[in-house]
Amino acid sequence: MQTEYIKRISKSIISLPTLPTVAAQLFELIDDEKDQRESLEQIISVDPVLTARLLKMINSRGESVTGIHSAINKLGFEQAKEICMEASMSRAFELKSSGMDLQKFWDHCYAVGIVARIVAQEHEPSLVTEAFTAGLLHDIGKIILLQYVGKEFEQAIALSKERSCELYLAERELLGEDHGQTGARLAETWLLPRSISEVMQYHHNLSRAVINRPLVAIINFADIFCRFFEAGDGGNYAPPKFTEELAEELGKWNIDLEWNALEPLTYQCIDELNKRNLR
Repeated sequence: MQTEYIKRISKSIISLPTLPTVAAQLFELIDDEKDQRESLEQIISVDPVLTARLLKMINSRGESVTGIHSAINKLGFEQAKEICMEASMSRAFELKSSGMDLQKFWDHCYAVGIVARIVAQEHEPSLVTEAFTAGLLHDIGKIILLQYVGKEFEQAIALSKERSCELYLAERELLGEDHGQTGARLAETWLLPRSISEVMQYHHNLSRAVINRPLVAIINFADIFCRFFEAGDGGNYAPPKFTEELAEELGKWNIDLEWNALEPLTYQCIDELNKRNLR
C-alpha cells in the first residue's frame, strides 16, 4: 500500500507542467539536421537569463564577449547548449532548502553530465549526447521530493549524514520511495526517452537496468566520480565507492576502475570541471 507521502508525490507529479519549453527545444536540437548553432542562437536570444548565463561563463575565463554568436563560437556548440540546458532546468524548480544547498545540487547534476559525456566520448561515442542529458537529469527526483515532501526529504538527508548511508536508502526508510523512483515517474510525465527514465530509477542499482545498461553504468560511474572529487553536492553522505558490478560492466570497454589506471581520464574530467567552476 502506498504511504501518504507517495500518494502526495504521485498526485503532485501528475499536476506538474510539461518539460520546460526551453529545455524541450534544446533536447530537440540533438536530432536537428539544420544548422544547430543558428537554432541555439535563436533560442538563447529570446531568453535574457540564458544570455546572461552564457556571457558570464565565457567572460569568467578572461574573455570580453558581449554577443551570443561570439559566445557560442568561443565555447563551442555542445558546451553552450549544455550551459543552457542546466540553466533552464535549474530555473524550472526555484526552491529553498535548509538541508541541501541547491546551487551545489545543480552543480553536481551538471558535473555528472559533463563527466558522463567525456566517458562516452572516449569509450562509447554513440551515447555522447544522451550521456550528458541523462547525467544532468539523473537526480531530479530529489527536487520533486524537496518540493512536495520537503521536511521529510531533509530528514532523509540528515539520516544519510548520521549513518553515512546512501541517501536513497534513507529516503525509502522515511518515505517509502526513493528519488530514483520519483524521477522515473516524472520522466514518464515529461515523455522523456525510456533510457533516461531508467537512468533516473536505477543509477544506484545497476543490476536492474535492462533498456540501456551501458548508459546507466556511465551515469553510475560519473555520479560516484563527482562525489569523490566533490563536484557539487547531491545530499548523499555515503562514502563514494565503485561496486564490483560497475567494474564488470565498464570492464567491457576496457575501463579499469583502479585509481592508478583511471589517472588519465581523471585529469581530463577534473580539467573540464575546473574550467566550468564546478569544483
